[in-house]
Amino acid sequence: MEALFSADALPWIYSIGLLGLGFLLILLEIFVIPGMNIFGVTGFGTVCVGILFAYRRLGSVPALLIGLIGIGGTVALVWLLVRKGAWQRLVHEGRTDRASGFDSSISDLSSLLGASGTALTTLRPSGRARIGERIVDVVTDGGFIAANAAIEVLEVHGNRIVVHERAL
Repeated sequence: MEALFSADALPWIYSIGLLGLGFLLILLEIFVIPGMNIFGVTGFGTVCVGILFAYRRLGSVPALLIGLIGIGGTVALVWLLVRKGAWQRLVHEGRTDRASGFDSSISDLSSLLGASGTALTTLRPSGRARIGERIVDVVTDGGFIAANAAIEVLEVHGNRIVVHERAL
């Protein structure tokens, strides 16, 4: 037992321990707390520190060996993710098209062409306006328009509604 914790073995234990801790943090990020990023970034940093520690304390050949262990661990981790089906939990495979109910555009804005309304926010040059009963995102034809000013729709291109200040 004394040989395991001798002065010569401690840098190896620290380096491999940091490598293992880094992989553990990355696994924690993937399986337990996805989306936090702090554990994944810290895990990657810990792996790098383990390799750097090996380079400084043990030399370049042992550091290369530790690095190869790290690469092998990464390959094993990816293989485990794919083999166990965890990859499907990380990647969205569903569809996000109109047929599935996803639509980011408001339909039939062409009816607003020529309509009058009121700027709800200061348009610099974009903002929100009430046109009829609808509240929509608009852009000006170039200038700024103060909030509560009367506006008129000049152009409609898909979701883009271009307005100008209406003279009273």
